[in-house]
Amino acid sequence: MKRICVTVLCAAALSFAFVSCASKPEAAEESLDKVEEAVEQAEETADIVNEQIDSATLEAVEDVRAKALEAGADKYAADLLKMCDTAYEMLKAQSDAGQNVGVALADLQKRYQALTQYSNAVKAKERIDELNFASYDQKSYDEGCEALDSFKTYTSINDVLAVTMLEKADTAYANFKNVLQAGFKVLAKQERTNAFAAKQKADGIKAAVASKENYSNAVTEFRAGDSSYAMQNPEAAYNHWLSSTKMFTELYTEVSEKREAALKAMEEARNRVLESQNYAATADAEVPLEGENIQGIEDADAVLLEEDNYEAPESQIEEIPEEISDEVVEQEAE
Repeated sequence: MKRICVTVLCAAALSFAFVSCASKPEAAEESLDKVEEAVEQAEETADIVNEQIDSATLEAVEDVRAKALEAGADKYAADLLKMCDTAYEMLKAQSDAGQNVGVALADLQKRYQALTQYSNAVKAKERIDELNFASYDQKSYDEGCEALDSFKTYTSINDVLAVTMLEKADTAYANFKNVLQAGFKVLAKQERTNAFAAKQKADGIKAAVASKENYSNAVTEFRAGDSSYAMQNPEAAYNHWLSSTKMFTELYTEVSEKREAALKAMEEARNRVLESQNYAATADAEVPLEGENIQGIEDADAVLLEEDNYEAPESQIEEIPEEISDEVVEQEAE
């Protein structure tokens, strides 16, 4: 770009000088001085522009290198990373010396990006194998493995174009993400069924009334799973529903234990009342009470307790659809 700018400017300036010389010979020397000054200014401008371009590109390369390290390139592609780092230090030195290395830096930037995607692809494959997800999308898994194997043949950054490296890494990672998506979609729907069943058990013992806050939290977690699934994030949905299942199960256990303890206490109280009634009947037979307004004995029509006015337990239950449809999810995503 520097050469083009200077060449064009020189040509224009010399044309001007030629015309001037033809018409006014005495102005030739002054015109040549102006040409030299314009050329110097153009060179200075080009140097500044190139320096700014290289500086911006250097920062971009440093950013993508940091991302490559964060992805684990030093573990999964250590040799290629070392080669890229060597090339980067060389280009940086050339840039500091005033050379224009913008094109080479842009090429190196793609190579660091390729190392990032390759590292992500390796980790994704490891996870797929650990979870036995390959069969959920065998085609994508096979294509991902093929691209990954191709990338592993690159032993030097000088043997392959940067764009080819990035393309292979992108292909591998994209296919493995498809497999993970398919696998977690199946697991998520299975876990939603478990969460719904756990909720029904909790509703069966009126957990919404017995432990309103915990019940509400479990429902919120369930609905968060529905939202994540609608946002095409089945892994997050799976985690939400798994948590909801645990919360409803613990809630059922907690309320059941409290209910059992309450029933036991009521039975013991009933037994004590029966004992008291038997004792009173015996005492009344032996020493009967006579007259009205006897101290300690309420009138027959006395109201001892306020009338209960409890809200129906069914009204506390929060309704959630039993099934979630993939068709609805796709419409919401659109």
